[in-house]
Amino acid sequence: MRHLGLAVLALALATAPAAGVGLGPLAKSGITDGPRKAFYLTLINPYPTATAFRAYAVGERDETAQPRVTIFPGETTLGGNANRRLLVIADDLAAGETYAFRVCAERAEPSEGLIHARVCSHLAARRLPAA
Repeated sequence: MRHLGLAVLALALATAPAAGVGLGPLAKSGITDGPRKAFYLTLINPYPTATAFRAYAVGERDETAQPRVTIFPGETTLGGNANRRLLVIADDLAAGETYAFRVCAERAEPSEGLIHARVCSHLAARRLPAA
């Protein structure tokens, strides 16, 4: 019976229109000597038409919003099959701190009948200890 359920799920996924977004790289880390660390991520629109996306920061292992992270732009509309760089800034890093979080991207408004998918990049910013 379990195999039948898996087969039905696989068939449903294969016949449903897929929705997605690309974000890369999926993991990135960096070191800084100051209280801020910036990263660039690439947001990719896989659709043939212009689509609105949103990007936001959450905890490394949970969905807690991360107010220490700013993303430029947080919301954007990309043309069909286009990509755009996002600037991600982690603030208020204490000396010697490693701050890990995720930046996730998804369609701003999910379409009816499509799977609502998101993708997340794992980021870690490390500030050097005080001299």
